[in-house]
Amino acid sequence: MKKLLFLGALLLVLASCVETKKGDAEKDGPAETGITEIDVGTVGDGTSMHSLEFIGLFGDTLYFVYENNAVGGLACGDLISVEYTKDDEELNALYIVNLTALCNQWQESDEAGNYSFKLEDDGSATITGFDANYDRWCILHGQLNITDEHSGNDKKFDIVLLTEDSLVLKAAQDGTELRMGKLS
Repeated sequence: MKKLLFLGALLLVLASCVETKKGDAEKDGPAETGITEIDVGTVGDGTSMHSLEFIGLFGDTLYFVYENNAVGGLACGDLISVEYTKDDEELNALYIVNLTALCNQWQESDEAGNYSFKLEDDGSATITGFDANYDRWCILHGQLNITDEHSGNDKKFDIVLLTEDSLVLKAAQDGTELRMGKLS
């Protein structure tokens, strides 16, 4: 029950970051061509080189075509966020981010060592080293977005590298690169 509650909370957090491209296709519903959607679920055991078996939080199974756009790897059972479109009856994954790998405590690994991120599964965060007190995070367009709920300040990062023990982020605004290691 606790796991189901956690997954529900994570879905709500990620849903709050969703931006949908709207156009004429919207008249026919959200599954039409050209609309971008985001979903959270787990990697299924039918995943292969360019095909992702995705099991949604409510047990629905979807199959996505993807190129080399999975950040953090794809292991069966890992929690992931997928941003996708539908083209000619095919679901195309635009961005895949491994949330199991991302939801950890990270610290800058060089001499400065003045940035740290603790990303929780429910979208809350404890982030130090910036001028603002960022306390929320989400994934949108393959980027890590951190937000200060009180001031509305936000910062966007491209995820350059995500592994079991390393996270490299590049600030979208100024290109600053943060090389972080996972804390135990």
